[in-house]
Amino acid sequence: MTDAYTPPQSDMAEHNARPGAVTEEMVSALRGTKGWVLMFGIFMFIGAAFLVLGAIGMMAGGALMGAGAQGMPRGMFTGVGIMYILMACLYIFPAIFLVKYSSAIGRLLSSGHVADMEDALNQQRKFWKFVGVMALIGMVLAVVGIIAAIAVPIMMAAHG
Repeated sequence: MTDAYTPPQSDMAEHNARPGAVTEEMVSALRGTKGWVLMFGIFMFIGAAFLVLGAIGMMAGGALMGAGAQGMPRGMFTGVGIMYILMACLYIFPAIFLVKYSSAIGRLLSSGHVADMEDALNQQRKFWKFVGVMALIGMVLAVVGIIAAIAVPIMMAAHG
């Protein structure tokens, strides 16, 4: 019986390429993605910069608010600003992985060496690992938030 959690294996000997060789098909596939990967990495850096600007604006708005102003309390502006900065930090890591991935593809295109292919794939792996972990954390937080959104009003109604 096979383990359902074991990733599928492929017998590379059935392919026409030499083991360890970088084929033109591999290089062509990566050539077609290089620009898109770099563009998305740059967009993520730009998004992080906008989040930092938004955080500065939120914190400055909170500081400029008078003590008796209507609406959101001053501390909430600071809290939202800090949340924006944390989100900006989360954008930076995958952006770095994508830019490094694009650079590794560029090195592969100019050299054709297996080591450059391995580096490109390793950078891609780091990107998807980070995104996958963040997606799992987001799902857990969403479930906790849903439970809290149901439980907190019930508990408040019972005590109040």
